[in-house]
Amino acid sequence: MWQCSGEEPREPFDQELADSFVGKYILVGISHREEGVVVSREQLHGVIVSAAPGGITVSLRGVHEGKFWVMPPAVDRLEEASPGAYTLHSTGEIVDDPDL
Repeated sequence: MWQCSGEEPREPFDQELADSFVGKYILVGISHREEGVVVSREQLHGVIVSAAPGGITVSLRGVHEGKFWVMPPAVDRLEEASPGAYTLHSTGEIVDDPDL
């Protein structure tokens, strides 16, 4: 799962590391904030199709099938997901065993 607090990446962009995430299935949690207060949450999932200093492009699946989403290039914040079924609160979808 990937989460960003709005800060810059902690490490310089590592293209070799970024390339290792291409083809991985990712679950992303997004918190929308106004003046520091969470006003809504959103969850997306899909396959990473490219990773570059300009952003990580995810080919979305599920209710957003056919769309792409570009997230910040913070590859140092990507984490391996624990095995299991994840229920997305924003859509009710169940994502089984994502990679990240």
